[in-house]
Amino acid sequence: MTDSIRYFYQFCGNRRKFADDPSSCPVDAHLLISLIAPRPLLLQTGNTDYWSDPKGEFLAAVASKPVWKLLGKKGLETSTMPSAGQPILNDIGYYMHAGGHGVLPGDYDIFLRFIRKHFLKDINIY
Repeated sequence: MTDSIRYFYQFCGNRRKFADDPSSCPVDAHLLISLIAPRPLLLQTGNTDYWSDPKGEFLAAVASKPVWKLLGKKGLETSTMPSAGQPILNDIGYYMHAGGHGVLPGDYDIFLRFIRKHFLKDINIY
């Protein structure tokens, strides 16, 4: 992932500096997630999406809870990773489908539930 000719469109060049020792990076995923608070955020992954690290995504979301709480919002409210297919749709949400990297047709139902809950709660669209 840190090769300069691969994924250059997704990552800045400075990212390569931390390739040999990721723990030396001054920024971690939970800090980036925290910057999004208090706006609703849904993290979506697959249980075999090892490129994106579903467990790491979940742990980063858990670690961001103090910021969500500080801003009067609801974090994941659990430190137990849910099974595939079990969404958490709080102000920060987490959803993991059974499968790999990408979006599956069944994921759209979860996306719509999250959108309705956080963006359309006062609008009757049916």
